[in-house]
Amino acid sequence: MNKKILLALFLSLMLLSVSCATPDRYNTQRGAAIGAGIGALLGQAIGRDTEGTLLGAGIGTVVGAIAGNAIDQDYQAARDAARINKRVVYVDDRGRAVEAIPYQSDQQTNCRKVTKRHWDNGQLISETVEEICEGEKRTRDY
Repeated sequence: MNKKILLALFLSLMLLSVSCATPDRYNTQRGAAIGAGIGALLGQAIGRDTEGTLLGAGIGTVVGAIAGNAIDQDYQAARDAARINKRVVYVDDRGRAVEAIPYQSDQQTNCRKVTKRHWDNGQLISETVEEICEGEKRTRDY
């Protein structure tokens, strides 16, 4: 009976943490929730007790949050470049960088295209174009 109450409490806390997320930056919370769920299942399967479940949930939460936060930071470069209309570069301590270069905004759709480049130790790894919208699109045309 105690395990069922603990599991219900844990699931309730996961749902509350996800519901507090903002629409444009929620990958950290979502990653933590998914990691906690998967970690709890794996912890229960391996340890077959409450301690294993809680340990798995804790480790899964941390790993999921780290992965989700990396995604949020990647998206932030494009949003910042679109907002300030200038080139933005984020560099980490391992020599990786994200560069975001905005184009002119489209007044009809209130959107701006941003070229995003990923660099690793001075080598271009990938280049994509993203569309950042400040509001709702009013037409399907560009």
